This record gives sequence, C-alpha cells and structure tokens, in this order.
Amino acid sequence: MAITGIVMMAYADGFHGDSIIGVAYAVGSASTSALYKVLFKMFLGSANFGEAAHFVSTLGFFNLIFISFTPVILYFTKVEYWSPFSAVPWGYLCGVAGLWLAFNILVNVGVVLTYPILISIGTVLSVPGNAAVDLLKHEVIFSVVRLGATIIICIGFLLMLLPEEWDEITLRFINSLKEKKSEDHAEDITDSSVHTRSRSRANGTVSIPLA
Repeated sequence: MAITGIVMMAYADGFHGDSIIGVAYAVGSASTSALYKVLFKMFLGSANFGEAAHFVSTLGFFNLIFISFTPVILYFTKVEYWSPFSAVPWGYLCGVAGLWLAFNILVNVGVVLTYPILISIGTVLSVPGNAAVDLLKHEVIFSVVRLGATIIICIGFLLMLLPEEWDEITLRFINSLKEKKSEDHAEDITDSSVHTRSRSRANGTVSIPLA
C-alpha cells in the first residue's frame, strides 16, 4: 500500500521522462527497506540494547566499505558530475545527515528502550507531518489523488501495528461468530419444533416425522 501511495504521489505531480526514473528509485527504495525490516525481524527478532547498537555500527561499517566507492566510480565513468565544493549546500546536507542518523538511532534503539508500537505511531505521524510542512511552507496544493495517496500510505503504516497473529485471531473470531450463529439457529429450530409438538398435542393430532 505504501508503494501504491508513492506511485499515486508521482501521478499527482505528473509523469515525465525524469520522474519515471525517480518513481522507480522510490519504489525500489521502499521495497528494499521493507525487505530489510522483515529480515531484521526474522534473524534478530527482539534484540536488546547491545545487539541493536552492534547491528547499527556493523551496518554503517559495511556501508562505508561497499557503498562509499559508488559515487567515485560514477564520477570517473562520467555518469555523474560533481559541482564545485563551494557550491554544495553543506548546511542542508549535514542537517539531513544528522536527522537521518537520529532517525536510525531512535528507530533501532528506541524499540528496545520503549515500545515498538510507540515507534510505529511516530513513523505514521511523520507522513501527515511532512504533508503539513509541504502545505504550509511550500504551498503544495493537495489534490484528490495526493490526498488519497497520503491516506493509503498512512493505512499501510497502520497495518504494521496489527499483532503478529492477527490473521489467526481474525479467523478464530469469524469461526466463533459462525458457531454462535449456528447454535442460535439450532436453538430456534428446537424451539419451533417443541412449539409445533405442543400445539399438535393440544389439537389432538400426532405428527409423524419423515425419514
């Protein structure tokens, strides 16, 4: 649902030649992020504080080794062009890097120190928060498609708040409703048959059940 919301956001902005590549990168990023979270939960499960800190440090070390040379390769192969360092908005880059570091620490360590549902609610609130910033500061006009995309993304995050065995709980609830309905139906049939027998005896007739 989050990926659908991303595509709808791009559709609201209008598809162009460059935006298709951006949408592909956004969808790929969301997919790999979801895969990362699932694998983290599968292999580490409920990690303690030390395990979470060790994992984040190891992840940063591997990123430094295996990903840092990618921009250098793109530069020397003439795929990308580096502007002069004086023209780089270092303030914004450092601010984004600091916020991203704080986000990763709060998400990975906050789950251990607080409650997972608290971190999930904070992640959900980031979606309408960003929308409010776009609306107030950048004066972005929210069309029906953009509003629907925001709602779909929020629903996708809210689905993560469901318990792990939500499907089994739902099936047990549905089966209990069916059993209760069948019991009520059987009681209604029994009551009607008893009422029919008593009325037949009062009228002096005997009803013979058919095989």
